[in-house]
Parts: sequence; structure tokens; C-alpha cells
Amino acid sequence: MEGALSLKLDTSAVDAFNVGAEELLAADAIGFGVPTFNYHPAKPIMKLLDDLGGHDVKGKIAVVFGSYGWSGQGAPAVAERLRQMGFIVLDPVIRVKYKPTENEIEGCVLLGKDVAMRLKNIKVTENLNA
Repeated sequence: MEGALSLKLDTSAVDAFNVGAEELLAADAIGFGVPTFNYHPAKPIMKLLDDLGGHDVKGKIAVVFGSYGWSGQGAPAVAERLRQMGFIVLDPVIRVKYKPTENEIEGCVLLGKDVAMRLKNIKVTENLNA
């Protein structure tokens, strides 16, 4: 969020336990924080993906980041599923073992800035075509 906020984009954080597909689809871009448990993405994230599966998400921007202790498959698995659904998933998919380092935090900030710049470019292009 810090990176997108630094470029004057409105952001909000929601909990996968307390958000529905409609609320997420109202956003211009979605970031998925994905902890890995027992080699899989956390169950609330998977339920949210199932809920999103019945909607048209083609071209919506998404980023994926996640933490893990042993294997770290959760974030890449979610990124792949989002791509299959039609999301534009920006790289890199950030995976952090246990606690992020300063460099990993900076990578997340840069990813947020990338989202903001892409959204601002889309808005400018839409205004030019109007």
C-alpha cells in the first residue's frame, strides 16, 4: 500500500475473512497477501478465489505476495490461478521466508508503485479515448 499511496492512489486493506468478491471487484487493482500453510495457500484466500471465479475479471490488475516457513508454494499458486482467471498479475510474485528483510519490504513498495503507475496510465488513456 505504501508504494501506491506515495503516488496518490487511494488504497485500503481488507481481511479475506471479511470481504466478498463484489467488494474486491469494485477496486481497480487487487493485492493478495498469501500465507502458505502446509504447502498450500491459506484457506480463506482459496475461498475468495473460488468466489471470484464466477465473475469477469479479464484485464483487472493483481499483485501477489506471501510469507512462508517451509515451502512457499502459496503465493505462486495463487498468482497462477489468478492468471488463469484472466487477471493481469504483475511480477514479481513476492515470497518472504518468515519475516521480510528491508530489501523485501522495498520490493513490495516498488510493486505498489508499479500498480499505481499502471493504473494512472490506464486512466490517462481512457480520458484520451473519451
